[in-house]
Amino acid sequence: MPGIERMVSALGDSPLEIVLVNTAETEDEVFTFLGIVAPDLLPLMDTDGQVTEAWQPRGLPATYLVDPSGHIQYQALGGREWEKPAYLEFLRGLGIPESQSD
Repeated sequence: MPGIERMVSALGDSPLEIVLVNTAETEDEVFTFLGIVAPDLLPLMDTDGQVTEAWQPRGLPATYLVDPSGHIQYQALGGREWEKPAYLEFLRGLGIPESQSD
């Protein structure tokens, strides 16, 4: 989670929207955890299982890049170091500019 928070910071004002979706823990557990490791990230709670049913993650964490029309364009299973230059370059290749303010 801290890596995702650093990625968000590195991407600055890009059009990329980061949405965390919790599929298992309670709201109290999630907000307590994020308050410690990534306080600037806000989760959505999949309490009714609709996201899990629609996207069917095969492992957790699962990362999806979804286009504006709601179609999954990329899926990564397992953790990634999204703040690393290679991943930022990958995101730039999708037309998401990296912030110029470091």
